Amino acid sequence: MKKVFQVDDGQGHLAVVDESNLTDVPNLKGDWHNIFILISLYIIQGIGTSVYIGVPIILQGNKNVTYKDQAFLSMVAWSYSFRIILAPLVDALYIQKVGRRKSWLIPGYFLIGGCFIYMGMNIEDWIPADRGKPNILRLFYPMLFIHALVATQFIVIDSWVLTMLKKNNLGYGPTCSLIGVPFGVMFGSFILVEFTSENFSNKYLRFSPDTGGIVTFPGFFYFCGFLFILISILIGIFKKEKCNRLEDNHMKLNIIQYYIILWKVLKLPSIRVLSIALLTEEIGFASSAFTVWILQLIDAGVPKDNVMLVHSSMIIVKIITPIIISKYTAGPKTMSVYLIMSPIRF
Repeated sequence: MKKVFQVDDGQGHLAVVDESNLTDVPNLKGDWHNIFILISLYIIQGIGTSVYIGVPIILQGNKNVTYKDQAFLSMVAWSYSFRIILAPLVDALYIQKVGRRKSWLIPGYFLIGGCFIYMGMNIEDWIPADRGKPNILRLFYPMLFIHALVATQFIVIDSWVLTMLKKNNLGYGPTCSLIGVPFGVMFGSFILVEFTSENFSNKYLRFSPDTGGIVTFPGFFYFCGFLFILISILIGIFKKEKCNRLEDNHMKLNIIQYYIILWKVLKLPSIRVLSIALLTEEIGFASSAFTVWILQLIDAGVPKDNVMLVHSSMIIVKIITPIIISKYTAGPKTMSVYLIMSPIRF
């Protein structure tokens, strides 16, 4: 006899579900703490990414900085394009006793934290307060190192989602990313640009005018550095990782085998179509790219404080929207919202 159950469909109604399909129904009971951990990790990732947003805005107010300098500095974001190459290494190389994901997350966050602290020790020399010529090359190398490590951690966290959450809740993984990363970017870039600004601090944050912002450049980078180190310690002590040997269809593969699998996946017709879509989708929105229009607004005389306020308000929309549409993206047709909204966005 077929068994059926009544479950909440997420809209306050009860639905009758066949026992065979019950495991496909999203249910966050028992997974809320994992959702919190994932959102927290993605927020930290966003804070690491925020340097790429905040530093160019600060530099654009310096007349000694050219668009050539900004273009050179923007190359730090290229590290995200190499994640597909790094992914097999992250999957294949790990310490079993530490955990498949924690083997990369813990040392990676320690290195990111150390790099932030190093930037805090030197940032006032690299970006002089007297509006002198910033040392773009000295800024580039630590920012590139941070972004390469952050890109690697995205591989780690995205793959950890698959074992941290229950199978029926995997659709909430991207939602955690879409909430956490924009929030972290907004938080980090807002503090870096606005809280270090004398004008913004005197206008909105102080009772009486004073010199400098309420946060210094070194203070921001020291905060980020110690935050990454603290999160690494907390994850290492308190978060237990599921043994990968207990995963379904677990097989111990070497690096070469992982790359062979990756190549076979890339040859799948559906993946080819998806790859073409992802590689070309942003071409239509190139004119509204953040690094283009925001720098031109500052050149046109719009104060960077105002530009940052506008940008932050847009990020708030990016945080709220995934929460609203998560019930549509957590089911079997996760691409349906994307297919409907992309033409409208264009």
